[in-house]
Amino acid sequence: MSVVKFHKASEYKKEFNDQGLARQSVLSGEYKDVELYKCTLAPGAEWEPELYDSQEKVQMILFTEGTGYVATPHKAFNIEEVAVFVPRFDEEKFFIKADQELSFLQIVAVMSDYDRENMADSHIALPRFRPVSQAWTYEENFKTRDIKSYTLIEHRMFGRLSMGAVYGKGPNVVGQHIHNELEQWYYALPGAKFTYQVSGEELPFEEGDLSYTPHGN
Repeated sequence: MSVVKFHKASEYKKEFNDQGLARQSVLSGEYKDVELYKCTLAPGAEWEPELYDSQEKVQMILFTEGTGYVATPHKAFNIEEVAVFVPRFDEEKFFIKADQELSFLQIVAVMSDYDRENMADSHIALPRFRPVSQAWTYEENFKTRDIKSYTLIEHRMFGRLSMGAVYGKGPNVVGQHIHNELEQWYYALPGAKFTYQVSGEELPFEEGDLSYTPHGN
C-alpha cells in the first residue's frame, strides 16, 4: 500500500451553493492536525470564511487559478497569479471576491503547544499576502539549476507551517531526498505534469492533483 495518499483532480465535485461557492474536503483524516478544502468561487461571487482563535487554529488560503481579490477592513490584495493569504486569526474579518472563476485551497491547521510558544515570540506579520512573483527564491543541491524554488511562508516564522512553490520546464529532475520531520502536501498547479517517486513507486501527477506524504519519506 502506498505511503502517499492521493486526491485526483477528477475526484473534485465542483458543486456551487446559492452563494456561488464550491467547497469540498479532501484527504480528510490523513493527518490529524490539518484539514484541506478544495474551493472554487463562481465569477462575481463573494465568500467570507470562518475565523479561528490564535490559540486554536490557523488557516492559509492558496490561490491557484483565476482572478479576484481578498480584502480585510483595512486593505485589499489583487489576485492575479498563484498567491497565498494568511489572515490575522479572528482579529480581522476578511472576504474573497472572484472576478473570473477563482480556484483555491483552504488549509486549516490545529495549533500545537510548539506553535503557540513559537509564535508568541515571533511570527510573520499578519495579514500576509504573497504572490509567487514577490517570493524569495532559494536553491537546493538535489535540483537541476533550471528549477526555480520559491518560499511563500517561511519555516519557523509561522510555527510548524511553511509553504513553497517549485517551477520548471522539463525534462528536469528533483533528486532523491528525505524529510525526516516534515509532513508534506503537494498540489499540482495549472499546466503541471510530472512523476513523483517515493518508496520505489512512480506516481503520475497532473494539474489539480493533491497528495499527502508522511514524514520519513
